[in-house]
Amino acid sequence: MGRAPASLIAISGLLGGAGVTLAALGAHAGGADALRAAAELAMVHAATVIGLVAVSGQATRPWLWQTIAAVMLLGAVLFVGTVSLGVLADLRPLPMLAPTGGSLMIATWVAVAVAGLLEWTTSSGARADEDRTV
Repeated sequence: MGRAPASLIAISGLLGGAGVTLAALGAHAGGADALRAAAELAMVHAATVIGLVAVSGQATRPWLWQTIAAVMLLGAVLFVGTVSLGVLADLRPLPMLAPTGGSLMIATWVAVAVAGLLEWTTSSGARADEDRTV
């Protein structure tokens, strides 16, 4: 495993841990709905990034899957960090970071679909070529 995939997994682990922490805080603090939403998004996207890194190891375009994973991770960190700081510390230095992070997460889910279709068509074409040579 290269440095980029390993760093994505390490940061995802931190994001997942932050998600569990936020869920616990949300059970006891004000702004519980916002913290629960941030916690859920943190945990889901942390696990998804780890899955995307795993997929990249078998993909025809590993760089594409790793780029999608990195941008998804960035979006999740921006969203979760901004929402959490707003609720827990009443600190909103750059309020547009949350919608920017959310938009990045949405865009990367679409990119996952496109990358999956590219893999499907590439592998289908390769199988068809193999079938013709037999």
